[in-house]
Amino acid sequence: MIIALNDNQKYVKAADAIKNQQFVCPGCKERVVLKSGDIKQKHFAHYAKATCATFSENETTQHLAGKLQLAIYLQHFGDIKIEAVIPKIHQRPDLLMQRGHQQIAIEYQCSPISQHKLDQRNAGYKSQNIHVIWILGNDYYVKNMIQTTILKFLVQGNLTFYLPNIKKFIHRTNFKKYDFERVSYTEKYSHHLFETVTSDGRSHVNIKKQIYKLQSLLIQKRIDEKIVCYLYQRQRLLLNAPLWIHQGWHFGLSIPNWHWRMLSLLLIEYIGLGNVVRQDVFLAKLNNYVLGDRDFKKQQSMSLLKELVQQKYIVQKEQYILVIQVPVWYESIQEKLGKVRN
Repeated sequence: MIIALNDNQKYVKAADAIKNQQFVCPGCKERVVLKSGDIKQKHFAHYAKATCATFSENETTQHLAGKLQLAIYLQHFGDIKIEAVIPKIHQRPDLLMQRGHQQIAIEYQCSPISQHKLDQRNAGYKSQNIHVIWILGNDYYVKNMIQTTILKFLVQGNLTFYLPNIKKFIHRTNFKKYDFERVSYTEKYSHHLFETVTSDGRSHVNIKKQIYKLQSLLIQKRIDEKIVCYLYQRQRLLLNAPLWIHQGWHFGLSIPNWHWRMLSLLLIEYIGLGNVVRQDVFLAKLNNYVLGDRDFKKQQSMSLLKELVQQKYIVQKEQYILVIQVPVWYESIQEKLGKVRN
């Protein structure tokens, strides 16, 4: 064990501990002894016959090191308990912080966890009015995370990692997903858990590249035939759709951005020029193609709604949407490409 509590109930690393002080285990609260030698590094050990469940489980070195480092860091913000049991919900967060009248559970996640189990744990904390913070370990810290994993732990647009080997937090935010590209994001290394990361704005989209990529999918017949047939019956061609459909950047969709945007334009056409529809009905249609929880769905759909207003297709009037312009399609792809500004 590389950490223990001293007489003042503060976490002390074995490397910084003084031999003649008294220490207890953070988990079972039993006395421990500081040991050091020429071969082994300084560490705390339970006395013989001690039965400590907290520090005898099959726990990886990474998880233990990260959890203990976080405990030392977080004790400056409130009273910290390691592996404290919450009896009413039978849950034991890695760390439980008491900050004034508020309890905060800190989960340092290093191993895979199912969405179902994650939801159960979050629901348990919520039932006890305990705020929870999920911090991801080394195994999750990869450059190209898949959307479902990001959404699983995404809170207010932010993902937080902690790497015990460098003793730093990494904050990822401003997630975007352009069609035919990987997920992009803003990343910042920090010594602080509670960090504000400034958004870097929206990146430039190569519209011609987007059009040619979509054309390639059409040639390979990798576009849903229902879309192609629906447009053909209305004397439309997908590649002649407004340029706006190729400017998509929204992250967390179950379909490509161009598809989501085109559906929103077709919905506007269906509503019709000068007609109104309830905003919640319109958003519900868009939400069908957004992954994640209810708040994330609303955030992404409201963002697209804002773009439709900026494009002057619609205006918002209280809880209603009024169509003031229907989208204009191009006569040919050549005409469309001629409108692209590089």
